[in-house]
Amino acid sequence: MFFTRNFKIIQLNYQKKITKWTCITCVRTKSSAKPNTKTYSNTILFPKTDFPARSSVNKDEIQKKAQFSQLYNWQRNHLNGPEFVLHDGPPYANGDLHMGHAVNKIIKDINNRSQILQGNKVHYVPGWDCHGLPIEFKALKEKKTKDSQSDPVHTRQVARNFALETVEKQKASFESWGVMADWNEQCYLTLNKDYVQIQLRQFYKMYKSGLIYRALKPVYWSPSSRTALAEAELEYDAQFKSKEVYVKFQMEILPQAVKNIAGGKPISALIWTTTPWTLIANKAIAFNPNMTYCVVTFSTRSELFLIASDQIEELKMVLRCDINVLIDFQGKELEGCTYRSELTNEVLPFLSAGHVTKGKGTGLVHTAPAHGPDDFLVALRNNMTVECNVDELGRYTGLGPDYDGLQVLSEGQDVIIKKLQDSIIHQGTYIHSYPLDWRTKKPVIVRASHQWFIDTSALKERALEALDKVVILPPVTADQSRQGFRAQLEKRPYWCISRQRAWGVPIPVLYKGNDVIIDEDIIEKLCELINKRDTDVWWTCGVKELIPDSVAMKYDLDIKDVTKGKDIMDIWLDSGLSWQTLGDKKASLYSEGIDQLTGWFQASLLTSLALKGEAPYESIFVHGFVVDDKKRKMSKSIGNVMDPNTIIRGDKKHPAYGVDTLRWWVASHATQHSQIVISKKLLEDCQNEVIRVRSILKYLLGVTSDMEKTDFNHNLNLNYFDQFMVKECHEFLNQINDHYNNFRYNNVAQNILFFISNKVSGLYCHCIKDRLYCSPKRSNERLSAQNVIHTIMISLLKALGPILPHLVEEAWLYHPLYDKPFYFTKEFSILPPNHVDSSIMAAILDIKRDVCIILKNENLKKFAINLKLNSDLYDKLNGLNVSDGVNDSVLSEILELSAVNVIENGAKNWQIEMVQSKKQQCLRCRKYNAIDNSDKCLRCEKAVALL
Repeated sequence: MFFTRNFKIIQLNYQKKITKWTCITCVRTKSSAKPNTKTYSNTILFPKTDFPARSSVNKDEIQKKAQFSQLYNWQRNHLNGPEFVLHDGPPYANGDLHMGHAVNKIIKDINNRSQILQGNKVHYVPGWDCHGLPIEFKALKEKKTKDSQSDPVHTRQVARNFALETVEKQKASFESWGVMADWNEQCYLTLNKDYVQIQLRQFYKMYKSGLIYRALKPVYWSPSSRTALAEAELEYDAQFKSKEVYVKFQMEILPQAVKNIAGGKPISALIWTTTPWTLIANKAIAFNPNMTYCVVTFSTRSELFLIASDQIEELKMVLRCDINVLIDFQGKELEGCTYRSELTNEVLPFLSAGHVTKGKGTGLVHTAPAHGPDDFLVALRNNMTVECNVDELGRYTGLGPDYDGLQVLSEGQDVIIKKLQDSIIHQGTYIHSYPLDWRTKKPVIVRASHQWFIDTSALKERALEALDKVVILPPVTADQSRQGFRAQLEKRPYWCISRQRAWGVPIPVLYKGNDVIIDEDIIEKLCELINKRDTDVWWTCGVKELIPDSVAMKYDLDIKDVTKGKDIMDIWLDSGLSWQTLGDKKASLYSEGIDQLTGWFQASLLTSLALKGEAPYESIFVHGFVVDDKKRKMSKSIGNVMDPNTIIRGDKKHPAYGVDTLRWWVASHATQHSQIVISKKLLEDCQNEVIRVRSILKYLLGVTSDMEKTDFNHNLNLNYFDQFMVKECHEFLNQINDHYNNFRYNNVAQNILFFISNKVSGLYCHCIKDRLYCSPKRSNERLSAQNVIHTIMISLLKALGPILPHLVEEAWLYHPLYDKPFYFTKEFSILPPNHVDSSIMAAILDIKRDVCIILKNENLKKFAINLKLNSDLYDKLNGLNVSDGVNDSVLSEILELSAVNVIENGAKNWQIEMVQSKKQQCLRCRKYNAIDNSDKCLRCEKAVALL
């Protein structure tokens, strides 16, 4: 009743001084009172905090104060939630870190920290891949030689030192980025004794089960690195220029169908190749028995040629001539036909092959078994001997003085073309995708050699079945990633695991002539020596020391007839076996770049299936690779390389953005696209967004800084606005956790910014400033708002923590409840969730929007409102329009008006009548509600009296 009487008095005052009343019209009158200049600013409870608006604190200092180094072991010992196992894919210990490393490690850290904040225990042990060509090349560069086999022990010593130094440098950077781990005690290196010993034993298990074998096969070979390479060690030049030639081979035995048409003229089979250097190794011409072939004449030549009918139109364009068909016939009639090689003068066969298809070429395929996988299989099916006349340096060998010593990709190829000049009917340049050695960036060749292989064809079906059960993330690119992974598994018949280098794990094989000796006792002897000495023992020990007496007797060995193998294992086998560091655990997640679909993801799956019978992971997260704003890969030659540590600290040419900006960029841009764009503009945008986040944290800290620990309680009388905001906080955190658990980190960042702008800053903090600044310090109204602000802050810190741990811990240092680091705090005193009707707030904000449209840029506090509502809205809003005569009603607070009169009149929605308040302005709170004979309102009178 007090509010009703009070409102009548106000309405009478309006009626005495207002000359005109118009619905939905603002009536403005000027007061004749002289302005009062008295100030009460010293009584206002303004926000106060020493938390800086811009980061100026050394992040190392924050890490020390917040005990970053202790977090990993703390959560292992204190959290009881389900264990989340993220197995770390080992980066190469071969040099400086790049943006790909930043994306990878920070994505992993965001995931791990989000798990911890949800109470789950995280298992995460960082690792490094320490073997391989990149590191060996650095060692050889230091030795100023390209030959690692002349002094393999010294090469290994230099390589090991370089790898270990690099590990320490990279580890320091990862720590400075805030990546959580036990960096001092729990890391794995593929060069460690225990890792190498387990790898040797796993090799033997796969060999014993028949999955590892030695054979002569064509493999990718890098003359520049002098070793075999796997598919994952290649990169492709889409604009590579090869020499293409169309070469004729004169037929000796003709198909029965064309003997009469030839009329005694010679017929030449026409082939096309982009590797003319392999023509010296030609052993057959492959054809498809189901295709149609024909004998033709070219308008530019007098000879007869054999080609596939489907290729006529293409050849017309390539050779720029008319083609006349004399006769056509089924390909199967080429069975038993032969031709003569001009280079070797051999008579060679036509052989049936399914890989011959229509498209580019002539429909007849030059076949060199030593230099092509399909060619090799044709040779196997036809019991042909495969001989390779190209050495490890990519030079011809065993072919005589005209060829031996010539590089096949340069002068050797030129010699072949010159010798075949009379047989080449067209020569040109063919631009296509061609494989390069990913380290030297130089072309590779296909070369048959004796290598060790894993029989992936025996694992293929099991691998595809296992992959179907693996969850692939993020969802936005999951289908594409799954298809790419399946395609790689399906097309891979074998995996070459031997490398002709020195820096790696030895393939523990002894040879007695051409006989291979692999024995478990030799493996165990080797592991024993490694344990006693070091991992170089395969090279430093003699054969006698490596062979137990029992093995010598078992195989009747004369030591002088036995030699050690010189091959090492492919580093993809090293890293692919890293799941063994998990013991009995199965990884909840592997998280790596898209290129690892052909690398670590696949190597891990195949080895785990071979040795454990199951996939090593439940899910995989596939992120993209970093490009500049023109979608170009980072390249030193282009000059677009961005160094993560330079982004953080800056240099003479680049500003310092800080680690918060780097991590925010990763969260905002690195999880939703296969190409992750980075640019100065994006970094500036991210920096500005981080500043926005800091600003709201500074404000929240400022308005809660005068709270005592006893002020944080749940027994306050919260009004509807407070309860609504508490509910919003809990819903916000639920959404954030859902985004984290589904790796939608960009959505986390967007939701945080939206929550700050639209719910925290734009709504709640804006509307309750009067309560926070002007209500008595220990009043229920102010403490209620402060506890809500505290709940908002904790919600924001939890949401931000996985992405910006430095900022969160820095802010927490200035909080009244600070006692220990934020992440070490199990329980936070925040307001519990509730079940308020959010639709009421939606209606209020719609009304407020209409009020603002009417008043445009006027100060809302100058006005009162008659709000006519339909019955439903009246029932909901009338209860929020209750005042104790001192404080505003909830409705007035949200609408920011001097007074609100709610009237039920059956309107469709609502009608608004506005008048300007004729009360004087309170000089303390600046609202137009000063009481008679005072320059303050009743609330401010009370507040000042309590000071």
